[in-house]
Amino acid sequence: MLVQFQKFILNGLKIMANMHDAIIIVTGGIFQIPAVEEAKKLKLKTIVTDGNKNAVCSDLADQFYNIDIYNIPKHLDLIKKIKNNFNIKGVFTEGSEATITVAELAKFLNLKGISPESAKNCKDKIMTRKILEKHKIPIPKWRQVTKKSIMFEAKKLGFPIIVKSSNNSGSRGSTKLCDNNGLLTAYDLAKKHSTNSKVLIEELLDGDEQSVEILFDHKKKCTFLNIVDRYFSEGKWSIELGHVNPTKLNQKTKKELFELTKKSANSMKINFGVFKADTIITKNGIKILEVTPRLSGGFDSQKTTPISSGRNFIRAAMRLSLNMPLEKNDLVQKKKKFSAVWTVLPNSGKIKAIKGIDIAKRMKGIKEIIIMKEPNQKIPKIIDNTKRPAYVISEANSYNLALNTAIKAASKIHFMVEKS
Repeated sequence: MLVQFQKFILNGLKIMANMHDAIIIVTGGIFQIPAVEEAKKLKLKTIVTDGNKNAVCSDLADQFYNIDIYNIPKHLDLIKKIKNNFNIKGVFTEGSEATITVAELAKFLNLKGISPESAKNCKDKIMTRKILEKHKIPIPKWRQVTKKSIMFEAKKLGFPIIVKSSNNSGSRGSTKLCDNNGLLTAYDLAKKHSTNSKVLIEELLDGDEQSVEILFDHKKKCTFLNIVDRYFSEGKWSIELGHVNPTKLNQKTKKELFELTKKSANSMKINFGVFKADTIITKNGIKILEVTPRLSGGFDSQKTTPISSGRNFIRAAMRLSLNMPLEKNDLVQKKKKFSAVWTVLPNSGKIKAIKGIDIAKRMKGIKEIIIMKEPNQKIPKIIDNTKRPAYVISEANSYNLALNTAIKAASKIHFMVEKS
């Protein structure tokens, strides 16, 4: 019996020795390229999932699986399938709303992560607002509505308002309105983009907007990471035109934003990993617009933070998910530059040609131009942030120069489209 037991143990050790350390990265789009690259630097096998079979990271990952990022049962099936081949050390996402999936998988694997309940509360805008209100966090006035009640509630709340789906991101399903014209159509759009069919309306506030990122380490110690200034389009659609990294706000206001974000995280029962808040500074003070337990998308943590400061928040967040100690170098500012992102918003239609890219590339201060569409592909009507087809990224020694350079370069790029 003893001999058999020893053989059993030895066989188990041999199997473990042949297993590769790996990380599961949920979502494999363009924002997740740095995550795959950082994982490889850490000598990890990368297992990437995405609902798009042609996702950018499908060719970069060691293994790619075409699974919808919100499909938790299929992800659990995947883990059961691969668990004998890989020693899964962490589950991760950044720049993606796959936070519930990540939390559930980490819990299943007994790995570091936030609770699924907290992830769900952040994803559900209605639950988020109820929790923040309970903890006296300043937020815009809002109402949950049905198709029957939206007219009454909008009138009671007062225009202008924004109609939102309760659990989507990237401005999907959002419509800004100055009066009740188009209110029912806006409701239908929001409900269409809401997986739980819930819709809310919110007062549309006037003010400068920001994205604020903080990080909690293994000991729940909070580090204030970064703030960027965000710019949005006018009109009925809430399109983010771009951002400048870092913010031009003074130290006092930055501290207020960081502290309010930390308070919001505590309210949502999150004290591990990254936490991000979208904020607005109004004449009546700072308000929290949205919160999420992940790093930003929009080439913020992916591009403009490394360019402007030399910091690597993606690697820091990934190390936490792997239960590895933070490296101070990832969070230390190594340079003082400014970086801006600006998007190109063409008309809808079939692309015949894209002009001006080379001109924009040659401009002083342009770091990168990202084109996500090709000739003969179609550009849909751009009504949310997920449909933006091109971005320009700049670097400069001043805030205004970074912003103006990116805007000017973006203006040089023209999508020649044939209306369909």
